[in-house]
Formats: sequence, C-alpha cells, structure tokens
Amino acid sequence: MKILDENFRLACNFRDLGGYSTVDNKRVKTGLLYRSCFLGWLNRDELRHLQNLGVKTVLDLRTSYEAYEDPDPIIDGIVNYRVSGMRDRNGEGVDFSPYGIHKMVIADDSDEETLHTHMAEIYRNMMFQNEGFMFILEMIKQGIEFPLLFHCATGKDRTGAIAVLLYLLLGVSKEDIMEDYLLSNKAYHTRIELALEQNRERIQQNPSLKRIVMMEAGVDEQMGREMLDGILERYPNYEEFFLEEYGIDADLHRHIKNIFLE
Repeated sequence: MKILDENFRLACNFRDLGGYSTVDNKRVKTGLLYRSCFLGWLNRDELRHLQNLGVKTVLDLRTSYEAYEDPDPIIDGIVNYRVSGMRDRNGEGVDFSPYGIHKMVIADDSDEETLHTHMAEIYRNMMFQNEGFMFILEMIKQGIEFPLLFHCATGKDRTGAIAVLLYLLLGVSKEDIMEDYLLSNKAYHTRIELALEQNRERIQQNPSLKRIVMMEAGVDEQMGREMLDGILERYPNYEEFFLEEYGIDADLHRHIKNIFLE
C-alpha cells in the first residue's frame, strides 16, 4: 500500500482516523476511515493514492449547491455519495465552507459576543441528527464496503464534526479528540497566518475578531469543545445521547466497536 506523503496530508487536511487509543484499552484500526478536503483539490497522482489506499466509498458532506458548482471527481472503483453535513432549522443545507462562514459573519450585524454565541450554537447543532453520521451508520448496518473517505470543503468543520462523533462512539478520550480536531490548524498553518496578517489591524482594534478569522481559515478550539460539551447539556452521558439521537443500542454499539477497534 502506498502511503500519502506529508505534503499531501497537509495540503488536503488528509488523515486516517485510526491509531488513537480508547478508554477500554483498545485502538482505532487504521485503513478504514479517512477524512480530507474537497477532492477536486487533488491532482491525478493524488487521486490515484486514494485508490492505492483501497478507498471504496466517498461521502461528500457539502451542500447540493456546493457540489453542483464543484462536483467530486469520478474515481474508478470508488462510489460517491453526498449528504449535507449541516442543516438549518428549515432543513436546508448550510454552506459551512470558509466562504459560507464569512458570508454568515458579514450578514450578522450583532455584537461580537452575540455572534460567537450564534456560531457556538451552529457547531453544537452539528452533533444532533447529523445526516453524514447517520449515513455512516447505515453503511455499517447494510454491510457497505469500507474504507470510507468523508470530506466537506476544507475538511475541518463538517468533517471535523463527523470525526468527533465517530471518536466519541468508539471511546476515544476528549483530549485526543481535541488534539485531532486541532490538527486542521497544522494543515492550514500558512493560510491561517496569511488571514491573521490580512486582518491584523482589525484584530488589534478588536481582539475577539481573531476567533472569527480562525473559524474561517482554520478551527477554533472553543468551538470544538462546544461540540463535546453541548451533548452533555442535553443528555446525562454519551451512551444515552447515541441511543436517543441515533438509535445505537448496546448490541449495535458492540458491533461497531468490533468493526473499528482492535
């Protein structure tokens, strides 16, 4: 199996979800679950890498209009699906790409505290009835072939939410979940630095704007923790959350762990 090089992993925010230890002293298997940015960013050789990795299914978490404008490339041997990784209260897919986040911020004339509260609510809501996560559960129930690669626009927000849900379900610690979530900032370090420099004067005048810039170019640690903490504000524990939100009972939970843990 040909392994992706470091430059590719950083450029596309690509990584294997495997390798993390769990609270019951097991480890997430490698080679079954991958995450990345929009596959249209990849060149021909990089797309061939995905075939070499054995990827069978690609799940696009972008909205229908995002995917219409820039569809995923067709790759021999890989089946493509698309479901929105974030919906608003009316059931419409939310464009959570950097451009989409920027539009939301520009359109919101609230004060910074209110805006941050609004953004926190959006991140929290990605944990509940997430269609991308439900799709993966259906793959498991129906025996659809893995490995799976899931992605959104930059592979950091909607993709990050799916990764958080998978890690929670498999028993990865909160500390490791946050470590993985923040790896997007390493992948997009150059872009983040450029965005911070471009907004340097505005941030100096209003330091709270740094969080907004980070949410556009990278990920914000507090927003990552909002996803984890928001669950426990509604449910007494994660087991109850997965049962009530996704119908994952003890038997299905064991089955899932048998597939993805070693």
